[in-house]
Parts: sequence; C-alpha cells; structure tokens
Amino acid sequence: MAGRPNILFSMCDDQRHDAMGCAGHPFLETPAMDRLAREGVRFANAFTAVPLCAPSRATHHTGVYPHAHGVFHNRAGLRPAVSTWPQLLRQAGYRTGFIGKIHYGDRGRPQPGFDHWVSFPGQGAYVDPVLNVDGVETPHTGYNTDLLADYAERFVRASDGRPWALCLWYKAPHGPFEPPPRHRDAYADAALPVPPTLTASTEGKTESLLRRRPMGHEPGWHPDGVFVSGKTWDRFMRDYARTLRGVDDALGRVLEAVDQTGAAGETVVVHTSDHGYFHGEFGLADKRWMYEAAIRVPLLARYPAAGGAPGRTLSDLVCSVDVPATLVDLAGVGVPDHYQGFSLRPLLDGGGPWRRRDVLVEYFEDPPFPALPTMVCLRTADRKLIHYLRPGESDELYDLQADPEERHNVIADARYAGDLAALRERLAQEQGRLGYRLPPEEGVVGDG
Repeated sequence: MAGRPNILFSMCDDQRHDAMGCAGHPFLETPAMDRLAREGVRFANAFTAVPLCAPSRATHHTGVYPHAHGVFHNRAGLRPAVSTWPQLLRQAGYRTGFIGKIHYGDRGRPQPGFDHWVSFPGQGAYVDPVLNVDGVETPHTGYNTDLLADYAERFVRASDGRPWALCLWYKAPHGPFEPPPRHRDAYADAALPVPPTLTASTEGKTESLLRRRPMGHEPGWHPDGVFVSGKTWDRFMRDYARTLRGVDDALGRVLEAVDQTGAAGETVVVHTSDHGYFHGEFGLADKRWMYEAAIRVPLLARYPAAGGAPGRTLSDLVCSVDVPATLVDLAGVGVPDHYQGFSLRPLLDGGGPWRRRDVLVEYFEDPPFPALPTMVCLRTADRKLIHYLRPGESDELYDLQADPEERHNVIADARYAGDLAALRERLAQEQGRLGYRLPPEEGVVGDG
C-alpha cells in the first residue's frame, strides 16, 4: 500500500444514513456520493459516537469520545491536553486545511494543526456569510456550501510537494434547510418517502420523551401544522433534499479537482455526517435520541491504493470514532494508544479480521435542552440497549431483527431476559474500557 496519501475528509451536518442515491433514496440525486460508493466502499452500518453537532465534530478530530475530549455539548471546548489528528499529520510533514463548520472551540477562529483555515462561528449563515479566513473575518457574497467548495478546490490545486489533508465540513444540510438557488424548486413533484413510524405510538419510550417539550419541532404539528422553522413536514422534507443536493455538487467539484491534479489514486476520500436526523419518526425532528434515524450515518471511503475491490457495501458495524484511527493509520503516523476507535484498514483492503462487535453511543444532557437526559446506547448487529442515567427514566431494549422500526420496547419481556443481562454486562465492559465518566458539571445522579 502506498505511503503518505492525501486525505479529503468530507462531512455533512444532519445527513441521514439513507439520504443518498446509493443508499436507496427514491429521488435524491447524489452523483458524487454515488461515485464514491462505486469506486470505494459504502459502510451500511455506520454510527456516530454522539448524536450532537459539536461533540461529534470534536470526536472526528480527536479519535476519542466526548467524555474523553471534553466537548460534552455544543458550547464546550476541547480539554487543553487533547490533541487532534491534523496536528499529528502537520507535525509529520502534511499540509493541512480546515474549511467549513467547526462548531466547537473558539467561535470559528483558527485552531492548532492547520496551515489554512476557513470557518465561521456556530451555525453560520447559508447566504452571504462572514467567513474567518486564516484569522481575518471576511464578508462573502454567495451560498455557503458553494463558497466552501471554492476554497477547497484552491487548496487541492495548491501543491507544494507535501501530501495534504483537508477537512471539508459543510454547514449543510443543517436546518432551516436553505437550498442553493439552482435547486430551490427541485423535487417539487417527487413522492415523499413517509417514515413508517411517522404517527406511531410512543408507548414504551422513556418518560422524558413521553412528556417532553418537543425537541427541534413545533408542538401539535401533525398532520397539517408547522413542523420545523415555519415549514410544514412536506416543505421540510423537500428542502432537506434540495440542500443536501447542494452538498453533493460541492463534493463533486472537489473530486474533479483531485482528478485534475492527477492525485486521485493516492488520495484517501471519506464522506460522512456528524449524525443522522429525524424525519418525523415517532413525531420527532432534530437528533439526540438514540433511535436509528439519529445515530446511523452515511460513511463512504475510497482509497485505490488499499487494494480492496471497489463497489462493495459492507454490513460490519463501524463507528465515527474509527475514522480518525483510519486516517492516521493510512497516513503512516500510527494510531495513538489513547484513540478509542479501530482503523478501518482491514475492511478497506479486505485483508484481515474486523475487531468491532458492537458500538457504544453516548449523549450528555445539554443545558438549554433539559428535556433530553444523559443516555448511553449499546448497538449490536441485532439488538439495541438504551440506558438513561436520569432517575425516573425507563431503559429501552429493541430486537432489531424482529422490530427494525423500534416500535416495541421489550425490556420487560421475560423472553429477552438473557439478552438484557448480556447487553448490560457488555455495556458496562465498554464503559470501563473507554473510561466513561460524567462531566463535572453534569449534575446527573446515576450510574456509569
């Protein structure tokens, strides 16, 4: 396998695992993502380590869970001693760049480890954003995703003899789902895929969900009321697809730039999302809860030098914490001992056993949103255990083979007593292995 490849790490905000043509979406056009699936590997069972923006982005930079890096919610920063893989690669001689939404840290200002920096505070703006370009607040005219692609193309083409590593992390399609003008009327007549659980009962869900203030959407929206940000469910769904189509345009442009430099064969390309997004399952919008719509993510990887057969779709369980381990491994700097994921190299080249047998997902109570409790999830190939750390909540167990839509909490079903005991033991083992702990300010009374 070739050494010191270039790295293009493309990441959406709020893209669901099934929001790609190659994943079976009935009308959304994603030719660039489909190209990566065709020329590389699509991981059909990929999960985020944490279904929230800033904590997930910090995990994608550090190779460790939020309980280790300190970004427990959207207002927290990295612990001072925590380093990132771009820092490691820069020290190893890489030219490094960050372009897009960082969210955690110092309000979009340049962070250590990058030769080139383009970002913005918080969520930023879709139209005419002010971007921080290498420390200078710079007004721009145009559409956010397109502007980020402009900068990414220039970075890819600006060769100085060093291998390069670029994080291109879009704002899109984060709400309020504002598409680029060219796609504003796309999919107007497309038949919308209605989630089977759009109006499903929430019986068996935990107490906070049953009596919650709605998270991310308006109360009493269904069937014809306002769902999110002044939009009906129909408009919400169409604008989501339109905005994501703009991301695929950007990714396609940057892939073309890589092609034109002649470096495609020696460039690792990864595309993923920080987490999923509810499209009305159980009446929910936003993310944060541990159901499949929120924790499953798209994950595509292409690296011709890896030698594996292109066009494969793999069902192995993988986690977002595995991505940083993979990048430093392929870059030849070695996986640091403290990293909590596994390199995907055996799955990319097909040459060895895969170590992961389950995925742990965590979420910590976010101060402005107390309706959602601290929770942890263990996801296996066919079971899911959700454990809540707030007193008065009700844990949940799902048989995903018999009930892939997560309608029936079987935690009190005697037929699953053995499964439940084994999953609780395995969850405790993983929490121990990973050094799971509550943040000092958490204020949650519970185990873990």
